[in-house]
Amino acid sequence: MKLRERDSAEEAELGFFAELQKLIHRKRSSLPKRLRRICSVDARYTERRAVSVASLFEDGEQLAVSVYRGSFTFPYISGLMYLHEGPFVVEAVRRLKIKPQLVCFDAHGLAHPRSTGLATTCGAVLGIPSVGIAKSLLVGKTVSYKEGFEKVIYNDKVVGLMTGVGGKERCWSQGYSVSFRELESIIRRYGQIFLKAMEESNRLSKSETLD
Repeated sequence: MKLRERDSAEEAELGFFAELQKLIHRKRSSLPKRLRRICSVDARYTERRAVSVASLFEDGEQLAVSVYRGSFTFPYISGLMYLHEGPFVVEAVRRLKIKPQLVCFDAHGLAHPRSTGLATTCGAVLGIPSVGIAKSLLVGKTVSYKEGFEKVIYNDKVVGLMTGVGGKERCWSQGYSVSFRELESIIRRYGQIFLKAMEESNRLSKSETLD
């Protein structure tokens, strides 16, 4: 759903949270050579309530699901989505009994005005490598790369890859502890599994009540 942005915000709060967001943009972990357990997480919300669903897949098959419901206290502010939705999607992942090796979010990672979208921030909080898989660009432009791929360029840096050009487009961007080279490898080796997991999390979040 389309969120209504808060009309005004305290200048000191905005500056503080934006600087905090920048600090998270750093590589601290490493990916395993083989990704067996991947997780996708998605959320649905109203003005006050939210439900988030994490779907864990192992070797391409769904292994576990966790659900978290709660109420918003922090308003939606453009560019600071992690403060609004982040606590709910992070908690859904934490409630999985088995820890995933990589998490994907219906959001942006490096392809963000401050290079640190919800996918990066939440991955850092969880301490799990992450990627963002969004349905459209937030910043930058696309340029030709390889068959089936376009690079996403922002401020003269490669911040992601666009797939499904001309069809079902997706903007993949590096999140926490994932490099561009690793992102490309992830898409090539596990892309369809990630998309399947994302579709499942989205479907389940829509089926859950917000009460």
